[in-house]
Amino acid sequence: MFKNKHFNAILTKFLLSVTVLGLILPLAANTTTLTAVVAAVVLTLAAYIIADLIVLPLYGNRLAAVSDAVIALAVTWEVTRVVENVNPPVPGLMIIALLIGLGEWYYHGRYLARLLYQGKIKP
Repeated sequence: MFKNKHFNAILTKFLLSVTVLGLILPLAANTTTLTAVVAAVVLTLAAYIIADLIVLPLYGNRLAAVSDAVIALAVTWEVTRVVENVNPPVPGLMIIALLIGLGEWYYHGRYLARLLYQGKIKP
């Protein structure tokens, strides 16, 4: 049961990330959809460990959503540079970070708080 909770949380986070990155990144940075999927996998794992398991229970939803947005910005920039050797434009990165941050704010407050923390997280 413990593994299933984390699997469901990671899968939901991946679906949010791959949707945002798959729609925005190829248009903003002229990259392939495969690069967006690779970035979504890396983003999901990094953000889940850092923002959802460490920051969220200690500091609450607001700071966890901001840290998710910052992690999304950094991971998207780095994966795009490493995989395709392309510098993504800053406005595109900002749109991705904003959408990920807003989605994660909802995800933490409605889904993750109930699934992992039984409603006991700070706002």
